[in-house]
Parts: sequence; structure tokens; C-alpha cells
Amino acid sequence: MPTINLICFAVCLVCIVAGTTISILAIWNVVAKSYIVWKSLLTFGVIFLASLLTMTVNKIIPVHREKKGDRRT
Repeated sequence: MPTINLICFAVCLVCIVAGTTISILAIWNVVAKSYIVWKSLLTFGVIFLASLLTMTVNKIIPVHREKKGDRRT
């Protein structure tokens, strides 16, 4: 499970950086069409939320793993 959390954390960071970049470009009117800006920001928002929820679920739901020599009958 820690691998999934690491991947989700990386995705969240990418979404934050990309969303910030698009927002700055929109402020400086580099992107001429506003619907592209809004669709991009909403897309990054959805991906960010999905990654955040995945990390939250992984931390809340316990995963029982068998250790070596530990047999459950």
C-alpha cells in the first residue's frame, strides 16, 4: 500500500504545479481562450481529488497481511 500512497502523492504534486502554472498563464493572458483554462483547471482538480481520496481510503481501511511464520486457521 505505501507504493500507492507514493504514486498518489506524486500525482497530487503534479496537479498542484500544473494548476498553478495554468492559473498564472491565465492571469497574464497567455492563454487566449478561457474555456481551455477552465477545463484544464477542472481536470486537474478532479485528478487531484481522486488521488487524495485514494490516499485517504488507503490510510483508513486496514490491510491484514500475513507475516512469515504466522498462519491463520
